[in-house]
Amino acid sequence: MEQFEKLMSLLMSPQCYEEIFYNFNFFNIPCLKMIISKGLGYGILLGSLMLRVPQILIILRAGSAKGISVVSEVLALIAIFGSMSYGYYKQFPIAAYGDVYSLYVQGCIILFLVLLYQKQNALLVISALIIGLVTTLQFTNMIPQQVVFLLNTLSLFFSVISKLIQGFENFKNSSTGNLSAITLILQFLGCVARIFTSIQETGDLYLIITYISTSIANGLLVGQLVYYWNSDTKKKIKQKKQK
Repeated sequence: MEQFEKLMSLLMSPQCYEEIFYNFNFFNIPCLKMIISKGLGYGILLGSLMLRVPQILIILRAGSAKGISVVSEVLALIAIFGSMSYGYYKQFPIAAYGDVYSLYVQGCIILFLVLLYQKQNALLVISALIIGLVTTLQFTNMIPQQVVFLLNTLSLFFSVISKLIQGFENFKNSSTGNLSAITLILQFLGCVARIFTSIQETGDLYLIITYISTSIANGLLVGQLVYYWNSDTKKKIKQKKQK
């Protein structure tokens, strides 16, 4: 029973545990919201461990980073770092922001692969050094509070702009190139779910606005994915008929 109570403490407060399991009030709205929020948070956290792995595999298999914007990846990485620093500094519950850690690592890998396949070796080395430095500063608490807050403020701008730049790249190429459909869809769904968890877990207005804006921007990329996927399919059918 004690182990079960410890397990349930991950999803609810002691008050909610008592309300549900002792008073049998299974429809306590605040407690249900807490359980849903915590469940979504941990689900997103687990999902984030593999979120961009499909994108990494596509790049490796193709031996190419065709259609992936370096600028977009850099801005997205800065945005993730800003959110990670802010959550770490504010000591938010891990269920509310923990996914940014794995997204940061995966984002670094993708950026390195893009630079590698585009043969931008000098930028690859410089990027690795900068990322190593700022990450060390972050986890040794050497980044000043003002800088952390500034990074978090800019993370909204960088996150949305990175998506718009990638969207423009897709529009210019009339294709989503080697972008992973699975990654794009999961990113969109994860951001939508994060709106709810941010409201429940942190109440931080800026964080909520960030996830709303990012959800809209991710929705744009998903829309392009569907549109260009249909276009590519039609092109292939026409080419087969011509043959």
